[in-house]
Amino acid sequence: MVIFTGLFIIFFIIILGGILFVVIWGIGQRTKNNKQQVFSDPVLVKDKRTHVWGGTDQTSSQTSYYITFEFENGERQEFMVAGRVYGDTGPGDKGTLTYQGTRFHDFQRVRL
Repeated sequence: MVIFTGLFIIFFIIILGGILFVVIWGIGQRTKNNKQQVFSDPVLVKDKRTHVWGGTDQTSSQTSYYITFEFENGERQEFMVAGRVYGDTGPGDKGTLTYQGTRFHDFQRVRL
């Protein structure tokens, strides 16, 4: 019984520590982004990907959408975007990316 109680406490502390780490990291990232200047730069869309997570027989899954942009200097950065932006954008598209730190704001494609 003592072993079970000790293991329970250890697992509880590990899980609580993980949750606190994620929350504190998220707050730090948000604060860092809020302090950044908003930029609008010409970019090329290099790649797209999705990440599907969760979902069981009783719950639905969630999908996160990501686009990798390449700046004129060759640097690449990936941003999480809304499904609408993901669907409207494809590799090879050129346009103007508006972002703040790691936060995506908008992508306006140049129509040829």
